[in-house]
Amino acid sequence: MNTDTLIHVQNPEIKSGLKEIEYLREELGERESEKTELDKLIHDFNIRHQQECGRLIIQLLTLRKDKLKKKADSDFEWKQAYDNAGKAFHDYQKIFDAAQIESQWTLSDDEQTELKDLFRKSSKCCHPDMVEDDLEDEAGATFHELKSAYNQNDLNRVREIWESLESEKPVNVSSLTSQDMKKIQLEIIRLKSQLKIVKSDLKELKNSPAFIQVILLDDWDEYFKEKKRKLEQEIQHMNQSSIQ
Repeated sequence: MNTDTLIHVQNPEIKSGLKEIEYLREELGERESEKTELDKLIHDFNIRHQQECGRLIIQLLTLRKDKLKKKADSDFEWKQAYDNAGKAFHDYQKIFDAAQIESQWTLSDDEQTELKDLFRKSSKCCHPDMVEDDLEDEAGATFHELKSAYNQNDLNRVREIWESLESEKPVNVSSLTSQDMKKIQLEIIRLKSQLKIVKSDLKELKNSPAFIQVILLDDWDEYFKEKKRKLEQEIQHMNQSSIQ
């Protein structure tokens, strides 16, 4: 919404409605940004997990599958276990392959801070939940590109998107007029409904096992060091049991 409009509005009811829209959009933007940042935290952890442990997990799943195949060849009762191991291997292989395609830039602490700040400002201008229906498609396309760049830590691209939004602001200017009280009321209802959904999504995300696991880790380096050690031990044990 163009806040300059408020200066020229005389009708107290309309002025109050426009202020409420401004407040709701601000809060919705904050909650949407918070959700995206938490999603990115989990995303970054998963990418790091694939980079650090993926090949070891593939090796372990291959050993399990091969070991069960020998048993299934000689005893039909092991066939289901072998099929399950094969499915687990192929499912994880898809996840691992997808993670190898995705790349992330390495940023300094200052660059990470700038990335987060620019994303928050940009998302308030182009998130499809923040705009009216006639601008939703345009906003959605811009936000999709913004989020992709954000997840990849592509600070240069996020800067470019913000500079474009800041200069043009194509989706941040409301078409509401001071004469259209009905439209103002409908926009308030829409924003309240969307805010309720986002708050619910945030609560669900914060209670998810993935988020709880990540947020409880004090030291990612130490976690992955220990994780790799355990995987290597398990692989060694399985190799030894196969020989016997």
